[in-house]
Amino acid sequence: MIEGDLRNVPLTDVLQIVTSGQKSGVLTVEHEDRRVRLHVERGRILAAHAAPGVPIGELLVRMELLTAREVQELLDRQAAADDGVPLGMRAVRERLMDSDDLQTALRRQATEVLADLLAWRHGTFSFAERSNAHTVVPTEGGHDAMELLMEADALRQELDAEHADPGAVFRRAGDPTRVRLPEGAWDLLGLVDGVRPARLVAAESDLGEARGLRVLHRLAELEVLEPVDAPAPDPAALVVCADPAVAPLLRLALHRVGIRAEPAVDADEALAKLDAVRPAVLVVVDRAGEGWALLRAVRSLPGRAHLPALVLESGDAAVGWWRKVRRPKAETMRRPFDEFELQRVVARLSGRPLT
Repeated sequence: MIEGDLRNVPLTDVLQIVTSGQKSGVLTVEHEDRRVRLHVERGRILAAHAAPGVPIGELLVRMELLTAREVQELLDRQAAADDGVPLGMRAVRERLMDSDDLQTALRRQATEVLADLLAWRHGTFSFAERSNAHTVVPTEGGHDAMELLMEADALRQELDAEHADPGAVFRRAGDPTRVRLPEGAWDLLGLVDGVRPARLVAAESDLGEARGLRVLHRLAELEVLEPVDAPAPDPAALVVCADPAVAPLLRLALHRVGIRAEPAVDADEALAKLDAVRPAVLVVVDRAGEGWALLRAVRSLPGRAHLPALVLESGDAAVGWWRKVRRPKAETMRRPFDEFELQRVVARLSGRPLT
């Protein structure tokens, strides 16, 4: 067991110890309510996970390797099997994607996790050695830890840079061939249309929203882009979902059509956010009826009696006719949801046509 504190031993030194010794096991780094795990085999990083953080399902949708529906169906089968097989490996086993695509996604995830870790100045770490014969993390290949660290450092510098206002709208201006563009800039330039806000443009790319906003800011600095005056504000959707794997899929789907998704994990947080968010629509993932109870509570508040709402119900939900009659009026949709159908319904409820 190797353990210590980041105040005394920086992350780069910890990784050097693990990789130079060609160790196998799990490196865990924790600070307050955050935890990162790096799975290592013979000094090479196999995978990295952060909680809270970007789940692999959201990343696979961002990279257009899987659809939102496929990720939800995989999550359902994963829960039913309860065999510890990660979502990405399950997707490969079911031939929804190939192993090379999975390795690309895992490298992207590991780079993003390490970039976040490089900003930590406090936290504890521990490395537990164990045989990877008992792990369910993909063991083929792996990634050179020092190479990943260099990529993460470059990403960290991007993340520390200024970023575009998520609600800002840009249009193309200068000649992009006359300047040195940051990585991912060409993909973003293809999405900029002078209408969609920066949040939506970034969400449409596989860079992720945070990194995409920083690249957009850099393009504006280079005068390749220029802001459009007085952009219309995005309609907001208050999205209530307790599942940390499904909530990002909802948020990504809505951002892709210009609807600002404000998250809440439960009824208390949703009710507390109502006045600040002033949502045009309420999206609730229902489990065992608590979603309908929240909607009833919201509709009882002054000025909220007619707030448009969409309730996503479990595909196997069985409800008696009398309970259905007593429910508040709302649109309903079965889970797993289809991304386009979700976008269509929420856009209609919020009064924003799909573009």
